[in-house]
Amino acid sequence: MFELSHQALFWVQAIGFVSMAIGWWANAQSCDAKLVSGNLLASSLTAVHLGLLGSTLGMMNQLLNIGRFGSCRSEKARSGWRITLLPLLFSALALIQGFIWAEHWSEWCAVAAAVLMSYALFYCSSLRLRYAMLLSNILNLMLSVHLLSWSGIAYQLITIAIILKGLPAVKQQSYALDSTA
Repeated sequence: MFELSHQALFWVQAIGFVSMAIGWWANAQSCDAKLVSGNLLASSLTAVHLGLLGSTLGMMNQLLNIGRFGSCRSEKARSGWRITLLPLLFSALALIQGFIWAEHWSEWCAVAAAVLMSYALFYCSSLRLRYAMLLSNILNLMLSVHLLSWSGIAYQLITIAIILKGLPAVKQQSYALDSTA
């Protein structure tokens, strides 16, 4: 592991804060496309942030998120053989990461969150997607609490609050779409 200068560490942390802000913005969106695209960008920046800080597991988990968020955006990925294969592939990769690096039950909560999102991003939309993301954030909060990661705890708690606050608008939007169909 290498050591960063104070100036370099400042910029690495800045990337993390920008990623956090983008993630919060993304999770506040009622449009699924913006939710997914924003989380794709946030995961990309978080992968860079964690990689520069020397967290291989964190970086690999975010790279898996990039793959999930990136591939679930196309209609092609949500049909045919891809809708079966891609969630299974992403789930298997999350489990492999767990078997390689997980040492505590809370790390398995993060693996469970990754498996959940591997399926939710391909099979859920609107309200169900928000509920899956809510559960995923609760599971990831367990790891942040175990690690005493104040930024992780803050991110997860604020994200949970943002999702909960946005649920009524997403419900309203879902009901409006259902009544017009």
